[in-house]
Amino acid sequence: MVKILKYILFWIIYFEFSRIIFILFNTSELEDVSFVEILKTFAYGFKLDVSTTCYIGFFSMLFFIVSLWIRSPKFLKITLNIYTLILIASISLLIIGDAETFKSWAFRLDSNVLQYIITPKAASASLTTLRLMFLIFTYLMFTTAMFLLYYLIMWKKSGEKQCRRQCLYTFIYLIFGGLLIIPIRGGIGVAPINVGAVYFSDKMFLNQTAINVAWNFGNSMLSKDMNYEQFNFFDKEDCDEYFSELMVSDELLMVNDEKLINQDIQHIIIIVLESFSGNAIGAVGGEPKITPKLNEWSKKGILFDNFYASSDRSDKGLVSIFSSVPPLLSYSLMKNPQKSQHLNSFVAELGANGYKSSFYYGGDVNFANMNSYLKNAGFTNIYSQNNLKLNCKTDSKWGYHDECMFNFLYNKIISDNEKSIHALFTLSSHEPFETPGGKPFDNNSESNKMRNAYFYTDSCLNDFLNKLQSSPKWEKSLIILVADHSTRFPGNVDVWDLPKFKTFMLWLGGAINVEPFIYSKTADQLDIGATLLSQLKILHHNFIFSEDLFSKQSPCAFYSFRDGFGFIKDNQCYIYDTNKQCPIVSNIDSTDVEKYAKTFLQKLAEYYKSIEKY
Repeated sequence: MVKILKYILFWIIYFEFSRIIFILFNTSELEDVSFVEILKTFAYGFKLDVSTTCYIGFFSMLFFIVSLWIRSPKFLKITLNIYTLILIASISLLIIGDAETFKSWAFRLDSNVLQYIITPKAASASLTTLRLMFLIFTYLMFTTAMFLLYYLIMWKKSGEKQCRRQCLYTFIYLIFGGLLIIPIRGGIGVAPINVGAVYFSDKMFLNQTAINVAWNFGNSMLSKDMNYEQFNFFDKEDCDEYFSELMVSDELLMVNDEKLINQDIQHIIIIVLESFSGNAIGAVGGEPKITPKLNEWSKKGILFDNFYASSDRSDKGLVSIFSSVPPLLSYSLMKNPQKSQHLNSFVAELGANGYKSSFYYGGDVNFANMNSYLKNAGFTNIYSQNNLKLNCKTDSKWGYHDECMFNFLYNKIISDNEKSIHALFTLSSHEPFETPGGKPFDNNSESNKMRNAYFYTDSCLNDFLNKLQSSPKWEKSLIILVADHSTRFPGNVDVWDLPKFKTFMLWLGGAINVEPFIYSKTADQLDIGATLLSQLKILHHNFIFSEDLFSKQSPCAFYSFRDGFGFIKDNQCYIYDTNKQCPIVSNIDSTDVEKYAKTFLQKLAEYYKSIEKY
């Protein structure tokens, strides 16, 4: 048992040395970095180092178990040495290559590097002979040094006798191997570990340094490649022409003169409501008794009652809301920090115009790489279960309940005297729908548990809005309420159908200078960016999938699901199955809607392909 613990210790040390190599290769990035910040990369990166080490330990367990039943005392030493040398040689090649290429590529190596193996000459064309020789020398020295370190740790004082209790120790090794699954996943929480778990700084280099490149490479190897050509419905020239017809043309990308909100806004408050389905909201045609307070508030602002989510999961919904980029079928940009760091966001645009920004989430912000995306999107402060110690007993499996986070948000707003963005992502209406307080609906079915969860969040939201309205902050605040995605609630909605994606948006606050009204044109999450920026006299030409709703006569909405997409325009819908390559629903009066639907998807695929190089 001591041997396997020594083996794990070696790999932990190995990955710490690999981080030192990465830093030494990229000292030019350390200009504004303190020594303490460098040390933090080791502390935060330790999570992925342990996960990677336990992967290796898990698969090496076979050698330890077999050695119990082989009479030769040298079996373990010989086989483990060969296995380890192969691993060290392979991973060290990745480490040296990653440290070198980061200077040009600015991201850690993943499986995309394999495409260069077939053209090694072209891949090394940017290296001088001297530099190539230096890299080869460094690789050989590092590999040799690490193997010697391994040998010293494992075999220097190897006086152990062959174990005679094969059955007992086989059982122990099996149990130990099974327990390694926990650190491999990063714990016993809801979400397995991901790259976002090591993001901790506003300086992207520090976040990148914390990443374990071996883990990053292995994880990307398991990801499926996207076949973008399947979405080529038209020639590129025709697609560009159709897309310019569908969206606002360049010469019309001006700031809208119709101002519905005051320009002197101090606080922009965005409440992203977890899983708030349109079927649960009476104000947009859902059940009337589930969200009674929200229904009342809907009469006091601008209600978008023909509003759609762009996706079916939180990681995709947040990107749609803040970056105005919908998912391409089941692909999640948030889960790929390499690509998400190149997305635009209206948070960053507002930051460039003097707004500081904060994001609030009661759960684990590393879920689905949320942490890395939020930092890339421009949020300067992120408050979550990871760094909050609230005096609140209503924590659930996911984290702090909504009443705790709304109270925390309120106090932050009240004490904030700067121009700022405050974005709260609720969580109590997420399954398993564990909420405190009374339950107005019988809690004997999944649908009723959802109803109770919606009701609870509705009451928390109402308390927050009432307190804010009674404060001096209200007059210069714009509050945007929107769902991250809708659901199949009450459980009988097809995964591709309109009700599955129908939700709502509501604008409130003293900053609104028009009487309350209902906006009934088609709209979706993608339009928040262009509409908000336009109202603040900020150009939005970088948000190509976003429409300014208050200057567009006929906006459209787009959503995608695992094997298809939906498109709505002029109250006509077109839902397409990409596997069958035919429409599921084609409720259209003319072929223009079908043309624009396919154009939107093709343009989206073109966009995804354009960031594939990053």
